Amino acid sequence: MLPLNHVPLAFRREGPQGERSTRVLRQDRWAKRKDIDVFDGLVSQDDWRAWCRVTFHPDVSAPERNSSEVRSVMDTAALDSLRELIGADSASEDLEDRMRHAADALGDYRAFHAAGRLGKLPALVVYPRSTEQVSKVVEWASTHGVPVVPYGGGTGVMGAAAAVEGCITVDLKRMDRMLRIDREARLAVAEAGALLGNVDDALRPHELMLGHDPWSQPIATVGGAISTDGVGYLAGKYGSMGDQVLGLEVVLPSGEVVQTQGVPKGTGPSLPRWFIGAEGILGIVTRATLQVFPVPERRSLHALRFPTFEAGFGAAMEMFSLGIRPALLDLAEEPPATADNGDVELYLGFDGLAEEVQAQEARALDLCFRSQGEKLPTEVAAEFWAARHRSAERYCKEVLEVPVSQRRRSRWSGDYLHVALPASQVLAYRHFAQQALQRHGVVVREWSIWGRPEFFSLMVVDPAPAEGSQQRMAAVVDELLVAAQDMGGAMEYCHGVGLKLAHLMPREKGPGLELLRRLKEALDPHGIMNPGKLGL
Repeated sequence: MLPLNHVPLAFRREGPQGERSTRVLRQDRWAKRKDIDVFDGLVSQDDWRAWCRVTFHPDVSAPERNSSEVRSVMDTAALDSLRELIGADSASEDLEDRMRHAADALGDYRAFHAAGRLGKLPALVVYPRSTEQVSKVVEWASTHGVPVVPYGGGTGVMGAAAAVEGCITVDLKRMDRMLRIDREARLAVAEAGALLGNVDDALRPHELMLGHDPWSQPIATVGGAISTDGVGYLAGKYGSMGDQVLGLEVVLPSGEVVQTQGVPKGTGPSLPRWFIGAEGILGIVTRATLQVFPVPERRSLHALRFPTFEAGFGAAMEMFSLGIRPALLDLAEEPPATADNGDVELYLGFDGLAEEVQAQEARALDLCFRSQGEKLPTEVAAEFWAARHRSAERYCKEVLEVPVSQRRRSRWSGDYLHVALPASQVLAYRHFAQQALQRHGVVVREWSIWGRPEFFSLMVVDPAPAEGSQQRMAAVVDELLVAAQDMGGAMEYCHGVGLKLAHLMPREKGPGLELLRRLKEALDPHGIMNPGKLGL
């Protein structure tokens, strides 16, 4: 639920009598609504389009901006020499192209501390078709001291793909081929620009599937998912995207190309792990060897309702303590506007051999019933699963296909947080967050766990946004993230760090951040590779 890989959708509007109605619209809840287009009459299709336009890609270009000032970082002769290296049809100075690549899905309305670092335009966008071309671009940039920003599907929500002033943005969308499928070895080799959904589609005729299934599967790329180490709906059984990487081909900041073996375990330190979750600061992933999985003999889906979040969480904890690993585990509570009972629902899914699924679901459901869980109709779970990618499909139509100059800005005052905690600390952290948010006058629209008990998420909003709301929300979010760190956890399990959380990286990593800095300096002595991301 809320973690989405997740992009929670929150709308406020006046009800028929002027009362304020709030509806949290996550794509994984749409299945529960009979009229998806009008969202139970509270949110119109036009509202959805407007929200998409302002949320995912803010207007990064003021009309008066002089684009030649940005390009002046590189003179015409230098740009011409780069075009000669990769071909004129692979480079674009078009203003609309540059605007489209100025940002990913992080808007300044929830960038908080990083808001001032958004809205920069790349000097040039390149569209390589091969690793060789990527290598030439990066080598050229290293020689000329020009920053390079890798760009995949643009669906990240932390600013990892946000442009740096005067940079070259390397859009990998033309490197989208499936290079190999080995059914016997259960592996696939894909270029970094391949869409996750297309990879999964290519595997199905071989009775294989991709284990990474985020909300953005139809529009996110293999390279982007690896670089943020994303989490998807099936993470409970198959892990994060990084867990499914066997080998990588990477262009280093010097332009040198490194390839690692595509086997489950190599000798010495794991070189692929250097680049998983590194957000492009150490190099550009151009090709990946992925562990893929047999299409399950049986998949079962269940939806349950619990009287309290604690009851549902207790059932999940019991499952994991017994070694039960649901492929899908999605527990969420939407606190009501009154003191009445909230809406606490758990979606469970099991994959595998028929006997395996039957045994796990029987034991898991028994644990849920012992925790006061109530089984919901089978259709609820089936509709939930069928609708899990719907927001990505709409995002593609309503955002990616809309010129950036026509997108409007948002002033939504809220945020969604995804912290990883020791499972024993989750309820204590939730209690702390409840008190802190009440003290600040900020309300929660959802509490959830996703994939496993340690992955805890919440969406918070300012119920009365006014001047200074963004600064206020930034302080509240920092307090919650710091508390997660102090309880032995991490401030993000789902989306990465990008620019948004870079200011908390010294606290998150401690002396480890200095080790990462030394590694980056060794590989990237000129500091050209996606500078500023991950706080490096």
